[in-house]
Amino acid sequence: MTTSYPSPTDPPIVRTPRELGDLVRQARLEAGLTQAELAEDAQVGRQWLVGFEAGAKASAPLAMIWRLLDVLDLQVTLAPPLPPRSSEEGSRRIISASEVLARYAIADTENMNGAGERR
Repeated sequence: MTTSYPSPTDPPIVRTPRELGDLVRQARLEAGLTQAELAEDAQVGRQWLVGFEAGAKASAPLAMIWRLLDVLDLQVTLAPPLPPRSSEEGSRRIISASEVLARYAIADTENMNGAGERR
């Protein structure tokens, strides 16, 4: 889990649905609750809770999340996701064939003079 903790007394910072789901699962297990018990206490469906803990509920209703956090007596700090790594760190942006062709068309146009001939 990539949840970060600014200090021992601050609530954990979560940046993705997966991190929040992991945190809820961890708190549920520490509380000794089954998914069925937590779902009943928080008035959510058990299958919904399974998906939420897996990070598959990116558009979960806030009221449902609040009920889960309330039952688990859990506080979190929500923050936007971190920006993707730069290409210097090994990740590369995938571009479409249309974008490649557009780049070559621009370069080709810049290499032509007014008569349409190459320089």
